[in-house]
Amino acid sequence: MKQAEKVDQLIYGVVSERTPRGYILRLSSDPQVFAKGTVFEEAVYYFYRVLAEFLKKQRDAGHDIHDYTFQQFDFTALDKVHFLTLVSATNDLDPHHMNMTMTFPQARLIDLPETFDQLKALLS
Repeated sequence: MKQAEKVDQLIYGVVSERTPRGYILRLSSDPQVFAKGTVFEEAVYYFYRVLAEFLKKQRDAGHDIHDYTFQQFDFTALDKVHFLTLVSATNDLDPHHMNMTMTFPQARLIDLPETFDQLKALLS
């Protein structure tokens, strides 16, 4: 069996916000790094490019881009319109290789319908 090539991933925390006009995604370690979109997919598309450009500039300036990775987070900042997403990026910071994963608090099985309704409200 051929073993898959290991790809190092950098993980960045993103606070995603549902607004009356769409979405704002902000890097949790530097909220000045953000992107907007009228639909979530559009905001994600722009955020990947903003994040890549920001991190490349930081690296070119001699800064360690690992300093911006997801290391700590104040979960009390989340509410009905703010949710945490994680962006994985390869070391080349190619936005075409970035992926986003949504995170939600652990829920009891009986509470899943309410959690699903919350997700629906965030993304519709």
